[in-house]
Amino acid sequence: MSVVKDFDFIVQEKYRIAKDRPGSGNTKNIGSCVKISELKDGTGSFSKVGVKIFDDFWMNYMTTEMARSAKLRKPPYANLKKYLKYRNIKNV
Repeated sequence: MSVVKDFDFIVQEKYRIAKDRPGSGNTKNIGSCVKISELKDGTGSFSKVGVKIFDDFWMNYMTTEMARSAKLRKPPYANLKKYLKYRNIKNV
């Protein structure tokens, strides 16, 4: 006899449930939605801007340490709003 029942399986493309912040404070892990409604509806930070922006954001995301190693004073962006400004992307 199983003690676990009433499962909800949620399947979404990664960009639809991703947030624009790391999953932990000192790494480059992609953070994700934590609210069940956001997971079910696929309404993460990148859901409206699409997979291309999601990919570019996270492929080029830098932690503070990574920016220092690249001889930068600070990372070029820390969230989606600053990324869009950094890339000069409007009307998304």
